[in-house]
Amino acid sequence: MERDDRVKRRSLAGCVIAAHPAMADSNFEKTVVLLSAHSARDGALGVIINRPTGHSLGALREDLETPLMQNLPVYHGGPVSPNQILLAAWKWNLAEQNFRLFFGVEPDVIERLVAEDPTIEARAFVGHAGWSAGQLEIELARYDWTPGPFLQSFGKHAPQTLWRFFLDEVRPEWGLLADFPDDPSFN
Repeated sequence: MERDDRVKRRSLAGCVIAAHPAMADSNFEKTVVLLSAHSARDGALGVIINRPTGHSLGALREDLETPLMQNLPVYHGGPVSPNQILLAAWKWNLAEQNFRLFFGVEPDVIERLVAEDPTIEARAFVGHAGWSAGQLEIELARYDWTPGPFLQSFGKHAPQTLWRFFLDEVRPEWGLLADFPDDPSFN
């Protein structure tokens, strides 16, 4: 079965995609996107997980009452709906070898999840990434992106090194390309 056929047939929801080192779109250059929804028929939705804004949610919203929500880190989630704040949380369960994603949840859900399990990672995202029906499949077939699992070791890496780490783990040949300068004249 060709790679194109595999991409068309399986959902990548709960997986991540990393941009090719030659990605010229500044919205996605050197990004890792966590997909929360994906189908060839309906399109895809996700958030960029390696572009922190350096702000906490409390700096954007004054109505938050708890320290957890006030101090929640904010990331640039993508170019779609840049005035919308989206909350997400996730956890790797090593005993069961699975990844749980809570996407687009309300602040009280984040509070409850973290209270029940302090190892859950929660973030706020400004904007999100979206693809229309079939669009992501075309981009995957062109090798604009490489898909892979949400790795348990992501939490050990700073957001700025996550893209390179993912490429080295999932597509080492792309990791080599990542070393090339943006402008070959600087080589």
